Amino acid sequence: MAETYVIPMGDIPSRKLRKTVKVFIKEEDVFLFDDDGQEFGVTLERNKIILKLGE
Repeated sequence: MAETYVIPMGDIPSRKLRKTVKVFIKEEDVFLFDDDGQEFGVTLERNKIILKLGE
């Protein structure tokens, strides 16, 4: 099963920063890479940032 992390948007301290993150994730295909080179796909679902391994 794929590893998944959920980050509630409310954990981002600034309203302006939350809005910027939402717009960025909606407009672009976003991927994160950890120190081991694992790739995480980043999506926005129900006001939460979802990180999925190997997306």
